Amino acid sequence: MEIIADSSNLKISKRPHRKSKLGCKTCKQRKIKVRPNSVLLDQDLNFVDLELIHNFTTAVYMTLSTDPLVRQMWRVSVVRLALKCDYVMRTLLSISALHLAHQRPERKEALVARALLYHRLASREAMGLMSSLDERNAENLFLFSLLTIFFALASGRYLKESAVVWESAFPDWTFLLSGACSLIKLLNARIYDGPLLPIIRYATERFFTARDETSAHPENLENLRKLIGSNCRDENLLDIYNYAIDELRHPLSLALHGGGHRMDIMDMFIWKYFVAEDFLPLLKTPETNQEAVVIYAHFCIVLGKLESQWWLQGWAKHLISQAWALLDESYKPWIQWPMEELGWVPPQ
Repeated sequence: MEIIADSSNLKISKRPHRKSKLGCKTCKQRKIKVRPNSVLLDQDLNFVDLELIHNFTTAVYMTLSTDPLVRQMWRVSVVRLALKCDYVMRTLLSISALHLAHQRPERKEALVARALLYHRLASREAMGLMSSLDERNAENLFLFSLLTIFFALASGRYLKESAVVWESAFPDWTFLLSGACSLIKLLNARIYDGPLLPIIRYATERFFTARDETSAHPENLENLRKLIGSNCRDENLLDIYNYAIDELRHPLSLALHGGGHRMDIMDMFIWKYFVAEDFLPLLKTPETNQEAVVIYAHFCIVLGKLESQWWLQGWAKHLISQAWALLDESYKPWIQWPMEELGWVPPQ
């Protein structure tokens, strides 16, 4: 589908360029012949894209973090990077378009179509660079990966039946962080000191904040750990499951204490970062990894506490219902606690 932006013609006049012996140095260097009284060609301004940039720098950036420094990074540094990289700019515009569609339902169809088009074009270019990953493009690709996670979350409400988001039992954004992890490691390997440093520092800060939280309900996860330990005979799998449970304990502590008011968007990404390599791939084959589905259902409690963000609304209950549908009857009672926390009742 081709999207044509609203536009307005603007004619810019140029002062007559009078000839001189020396002439214009720039024109001479470029061997350009300039005629007196010449004018620039008419150029169309893409007012929809300008609106999307304005929307991102005045509204969207506030919804991507609660930390002032990270918000400033999204509003200023990220936009500067996007101005130098087409696929980053298109991804940024696609998220802004989805946000505007959320705010302006009467324009939803056109804005969602534009968002999908821009992200498809961005992905085509970015994916071609992933195979030749190096320090020169790691920064832009890392930013693209982060923005794509937000895009996938925000577009889910429009793409529940689409292969763009649903190529497996769980939506693709569940697994997208795996690509970002390798990029983070590459950036950290050279002691990264670039414009995206605020988000890396803040992730470290949230990591320690979660570990300082001691008011969790360990009995719930401890019971889950015992259930899985008595049921799983594969030692390698059991190690993966126990590690995922241990890491989940930290964001879950924040979610359960004080109504989740100390929660931050970053907390859900940190858990996924630590389990991306071994645990998350198990969700692609839920039939043979039922325990993984159960653990992920408990993670939905964390998502539920963050649903004030427009791009995450509805996901917790949707994923718990997905987990319920994927589990055998013998495993369904194992997710009773997250179901109660989310207030979700299975269909009769």
